[in-house]
Amino acid sequence: MIATLNKSKTELTINRQEFKLALDKIAAGIDKQIASLKKAKQSYDAAEMAREVIGEANIFEAIIEGFNEAEGTNLKLADITNLDVAQGWIDDFLEKYSEK
Repeated sequence: MIATLNKSKTELTINRQEFKLALDKIAAGIDKQIASLKKAKQSYDAAEMAREVIGEANIFEAIIEGFNEAEGTNLKLADITNLDVAQGWIDDFLEKYSEK
């Protein structure tokens, strides 16, 4: 599971391993798209592509919505205990594409 809900159902903790696996799947999709663009000799901006995918995914909002729906909770982004750390994982992910 990508996050763990505490026993009182008031806080979530993003699970590093599962979150990184999800980011790896997103990266595979971006890499596939980049390969297609290269093959077609079309220009691309890898960093912009990555930012767009992450922005459209609204990852943290999707996690909150999923738990709220499944668990009958009313969690908000502030209820993710390691949100800053998880945002760092996304920043690291985006940085990789800035270097391509």
